[in-house]
Amino acid sequence: MSKLMEIFKSFFPDFKSQHDIEEAFLSESTDVCDLERRMRLIDNAARDGARGLVYGTMMR
Repeated sequence: MSKLMEIFKSFFPDFKSQHDIEEAFLSESTDVCDLERRMRLIDNAARDGARGLVYGTMMR
């Protein structure tokens, strides 16, 4: 972990990274099908977010 993140976490101890949030979301799955569905949700959200950045700057 970078020094900046360590300093940030020392000021905000309740701060959770996106990775921590996603791991908690995945760990709440009830079975394999639910886990796969949650994994697809995370992948689609990341892909949709990146698509907006690329097309939002290139297409205008």
